[in-house]
Amino acid sequence: MNTDTKKMILVSVLCGLGYMMYSVDRMTVSSAIGLISEDFGLGKGSSGILLSSFFYGFILFLFISGIISDKLSGKPVLILGLTLFSLATIFTGMAGSLTALIFYRVMTGIGEGIFWPAASLEVANVTSEKQRTTVMSLYWMGYPIGGFFGTWLGAVLGPVYGWRVVFYVAGALGIVVAILYAVLVKNEPKSTRQKNNAAKVTEKVPLSLLFSTPSVVMMALYYFLLLCGWWIVLLWAPTFLMNAKHMPISMAGTIASLLGLTGALGGFLLGRYCDKGNFARKRWILMAITVLSGLLMASLVIDLPIYAVVVLVMLLGFIGYPITPLVLSFTAELVPVSIRGAAIGFVMNIGMIAGGISPVLAGYLAERYDMPPVWLFAAGLMALSSLLLLRVHKVEINTTQSDLSGAVTDTTHIV
Repeated sequence: MNTDTKKMILVSVLCGLGYMMYSVDRMTVSSAIGLISEDFGLGKGSSGILLSSFFYGFILFLFISGIISDKLSGKPVLILGLTLFSLATIFTGMAGSLTALIFYRVMTGIGEGIFWPAASLEVANVTSEKQRTTVMSLYWMGYPIGGFFGTWLGAVLGPVYGWRVVFYVAGALGIVVAILYAVLVKNEPKSTRQKNNAAKVTEKVPLSLLFSTPSVVMMALYYFLLLCGWWIVLLWAPTFLMNAKHMPISMAGTIASLLGLTGALGGFLLGRYCDKGNFARKRWILMAITVLSGLLMASLVIDLPIYAVVVLVMLLGFIGYPITPLVLSFTAELVPVSIRGAAIGFVMNIGMIAGGISPVLAGYLAERYDMPPVWLFAAGLMALSSLLLLRVHKVEINTTQSDLSGAVTDTTHIV
């Protein structure tokens, strides 16, 4: 095993562990929202605000973190974000008031907003185009696995030991991962860094290219519409199963946690399948699983026996969860390397705005109507978002420095 392969494995595993801690934290809030609401006397509307408060910090730093990671390096930005996120997670468990709880959730979001683009860039930079979707999916497996543990811990252990304990554990483990990344992942040799910096200076790709490239804009809009529906799945699934299927919290939380388990497997298998084809094939796969996710979500509204609900939830996780690593991998292919982090951060930023909107809207509507209509609307929105991918194409961009002021001539063609 050569040095590059060892570094690829180390980076993807540690980034995946960091991602897992974030997911444990966030899904614990989702599955234990009933216990937290009871402690703080919250209604569904206030619970929706609490579920979304994480995103108010999250969406502020995704794009900024991607830009800074391009300018400096993904490693220091990653470590800073993971450390901040982990400390805020620990303080979430210590919150003594709703105001403090919301503040720590916002700080948790800021830390994750700094961490995620930097970690995704680190993984993208240690992989080639032919292996990127597979490795990105392996790194991202930390998210559904963490989602499984977070949902299960919050729903099953929360009622016994209290919801605060899981936050202490997740935060402490996150700090350990940050330390391991700082110690084990070595910086590039000085000569390599100088060579890469010289290449970036020569390339001089303007950041405005992100906003003038239709494929990048369409990918961002697609991700936003998709997540408007998908966040309702992730954050309201236990509540939906409790209300619409009349399940106790432990059963609802356990079934919802299966989304993460099958999602981890689906991410790896679909990533491998995508890497065997060209970009056009990858795009059609992404469109297909987006439509199927919407259909599977809508089918859960039907009156079905519990075993059928379990099967549909597992299929929804298998198909729907892998969408994010595919989006990250494809976005990395749409722009030059020198603005790759900014592109990933931009698409994430637009998409994650949905996390600050849809849970609150879902909670508001659920108080006035019921969860099934909200659930069906989200499913339809997910399926329709796939149409935007028809405008996403891989574009080869040749850039040359035309004068000392850094003016650039771009020549593009679709491949």
